[in-house]
Amino acid sequence: MREYLHGIPARLPTTENTFPWSAPSGRVWRVTGEGNASRDDEAWAMEFIDRLNRGTQEAHERRDALAVAVDEIAYGFTQLGLKPWKMRRKSPAREDMKAPDVLLGDRAEPAATVLRYESAVNILSAADQLRGFAVLLRAEASLMGAVSVARGIFEACLWATAVIDPTITTDERLQRALTRRLARLSAGIRLKGMLGDGVADADQFIENDSEIDDQHGTNRDPAKDIDDIVIYAKDRGWPVKKRPRAFEITPLSIDWLSENLERRIGIEGYAWTSGSSMAHGEHAADTASWIELSQNLGTAPAWLIQLWSTGAWAGPRLFLATLANYTGRASLDREYQRFEELFWNGGGKN
Repeated sequence: MREYLHGIPARLPTTENTFPWSAPSGRVWRVTGEGNASRDDEAWAMEFIDRLNRGTQEAHERRDALAVAVDEIAYGFTQLGLKPWKMRRKSPAREDMKAPDVLLGDRAEPAATVLRYESAVNILSAADQLRGFAVLLRAEASLMGAVSVARGIFEACLWATAVIDPTITTDERLQRALTRRLARLSAGIRLKGMLGDGVADADQFIENDSEIDDQHGTNRDPAKDIDDIVIYAKDRGWPVKKRPRAFEITPLSIDWLSENLERRIGIEGYAWTSGSSMAHGEHAADTASWIELSQNLGTAPAWLIQLWSTGAWAGPRLFLATLANYTGRASLDREYQRFEELFWNGGGKN
C-alpha cells in the first residue's frame, strides 16, 4: 500500500519488477530498485513543488495585471465624471443641449446639465468602487467583500446608463434624472434625521470651506429643491407619486432597468438583481463551500473573485456602450478591451 504526504508519495514502491510511473513533465520513469526509487522520489517532489511555485507566480501575475486594468478603468471613469463629454453633432447628447431649460424655483438649469450631473454622480461612484475592487483583487482576502463591491459597480453603472439612455426621448431622460435627484435629496434628509444635530457641524464646514456653489443639492435646502422639482414636474403634466421614501416621477428600479435597457446580454437578469442568490446570502453550493474554506485559509483566490464578481465587468460594459450611442463617440475603448480580456482570461483556471 502506498503512503502519501500532502498528496505526494512519501516514497515510491520498491519492487524487483520494472513498472511505469508518470511524472508531472509527462515522461515515464522506470524504477528498478530502492536506491533509484529514493532519488526519483526526491526529483519528482522537487519538480512538483517547482510547478506549484510557477503556477502561483503566474496566477499572481494575472491577478496583478487585472488589478492594474481595473485601476485604468477607474481612472477613465473619474475623467468621464469630471470632464465634459465630447459629442457628435447629430447625437442624442447634442439634441439634449437644445432642449428648454428646466425651471426649478428661482433658477433655470439646462436639461443637458441635469442629465450630465445625475449620470456623473453614479459614474464617480462606480469609479470609486472600481478602485476598491482592485484593492480586494490584490489582497485576495475576501470573496463576499469583492462580490458586494462588484454588485455596487453594476448598480452605479446601471443608474448612470438609465439617465442617458439614447433609446428614449429627452423628456423621458429628464423624468428619470429628476426621479433620481428626488431619491438622492430625500436620502440626504433621511440621513441627517438619523444622525441628528451632530451632522450640522459637518454641513457648516462643507459650506464654508467650499468655493463651489453646488446647484444640485450639497449646499442648498434639499426640502425646497424637492418641492421645486415636484412643482416643475406637475407643471409639465408628468405624473408624480409620493412613495414611502421619496417622490417619484417615473418608476425606476435596478430590476426593471436590468431587464429593459438596450445592450444587455442576459447576465444582468439574474446575477445582479434582487432575484440573485448572491444578493441575499442564499449562496450557491460551491460558493458556500469556498466561504467556509476561506475562514481557515484566510484567502480568496482572484480567479474565484472573478467568477462571482461579473458585475464589475457587466456594469462598465453596459455604461460605455450606452455612452457611445448617446454621444456618438466611443470612450475608453483601449482601456476597456484590455480590462475585458484580462477579466475573462484564466478565470477559474488557476
